[in-house]
Amino acid sequence: MTTVKLTNRWQTICTVGYTGSVSRDENRSAHGGVCHCQARRSKDGTIMGRKVNSNGRHEEVGEPFAIDEDRVMHWAAIGRA
Repeated sequence: MTTVKLTNRWQTICTVGYTGSVSRDENRSAHGGVCHCQARRSKDGTIMGRKVNSNGRHEEVGEPFAIDEDRVMHWAAIGRA
C-alpha cells in the first residue's frame, strides 16, 4: 500500500534534476531546470504517472502512463531523501 494518499488530481510526488525531454511536443525553454514526478488515481482505480519538466515559468508535460504502487513509493522515497 502506498504511503501517498492519491486523489484524482495530479500531485507532485518528488522533484528531481532535469535529465531530458519528457514529451514529443518538446518545450526547450523548460529544459535545464527540474523534473516533477507526478501521480494520480483515475476513476477506475488505475494509478497514472507523468513527468513535468519546469524551468522558471516554462513547462513541458509528458504523456501519462500507468504505474504501480511500488513506483509511487519509490518516488516518495526520493522525495524524502
